Amino acid sequence: MEIKFQNTENDYKLFYKFQSKKEFKKRISILIYLPIIIGLLFGGQPFDWTRFIVAVLISALLTILALYFVPYLGSLAKITKQISQDPSFLDEKKLLLNEEGLYFETATKNVTLKWESIFSYHFNSQFIYLILADKRLFLIPKRAFSSEIDIINFLGIIQTQIIKVRGTNKALSTVHEKPPYLLGIVCLIPFIGAIIGIVLILYGIFKYKDKWLVIIGTVGIVITISFYAYLSYQLKFGEDSGNGLSQISSWQLNTLMKDIEFYKLQNGVYPDSLQQISLSNTMVGIDDPMLMRKGFKKNTKYSYGKVGDKYYLFSVGMDGIANTPDDIYPTITIPDSTKFGLIRK
Repeated sequence: MEIKFQNTENDYKLFYKFQSKKEFKKRISILIYLPIIIGLLFGGQPFDWTRFIVAVLISALLTILALYFVPYLGSLAKITKQISQDPSFLDEKKLLLNEEGLYFETATKNVTLKWESIFSYHFNSQFIYLILADKRLFLIPKRAFSSEIDIINFLGIIQTQIIKVRGTNKALSTVHEKPPYLLGIVCLIPFIGAIIGIVLILYGIFKYKDKWLVIIGTVGIVITISFYAYLSYQLKFGEDSGNGLSQISSWQLNTLMKDIEFYKLQNGVYPDSLQQISLSNTMVGIDDPMLMRKGFKKNTKYSYGKVGDKYYLFSVGMDGIANTPDDIYPTITIPDSTKFGLIRK
């Protein structure tokens, strides 16, 4: 069988557009689920619908960019470079099929592709394309054939010859299969990204022998660790955390003051320490959240002390230092404060 054809640069652009769409459709589930997951993460607590929608839209656009436009533009750049390096790449070709392989000639060179060098063959609505052993693409437009029967016969010959050489028409998928780099996108999601990161590292070491998979997997694990380390830091030292703990301290101090005054009613004197209050009432809180937040282990109690027949009681505040402007005192409003012994500094 003899075929004459000439590919144009637009042929390759159209082909890669088809291929990019095909691969994008295979990964459409990523486009559906990934933006929603990211949106939920950015929605926060309490849930903010505006942040959720913005995060979904931005992540959806980035996902489309990563799954479709980046591979497509990368393929165009590759073929443009190949054409610039080899001006004869777009020359008219005459293709002959024989027992040895595919022999094609142009105005400048003659080349034979042996059947052993053909890794696999495929086709779509406009092209037949052969994947060679070195992963190069050999593109044949269907318009080069005079009829649909010729196309079928051509494909039949290729299939028969591949079976003769290989014993099967099935491609060696482990040779041509690309490492799942796009899974690296999922590594941006904390916790889930760490799990995917471990999988990618194992794939990179044992299946694909690919250092980039190992690097991507490692980055995924680092992202998760960094996220939770930051979250833990914010919970302990962040401004929002401090504000929340200030409210807790204020509420506990108000309750604790009532317990101290009740202790005096029962015993005639104020307690020498807050531990005396906790012995009679195990539900009372005497530990200062601000000190616990700062990681103090020896003494985390509220500041308390008897001064004659009076007492002082306060929290050290966000700075963790007593007798500074941010100290927190009980806020109970009492009409006749002279009946109580609280001293406010």
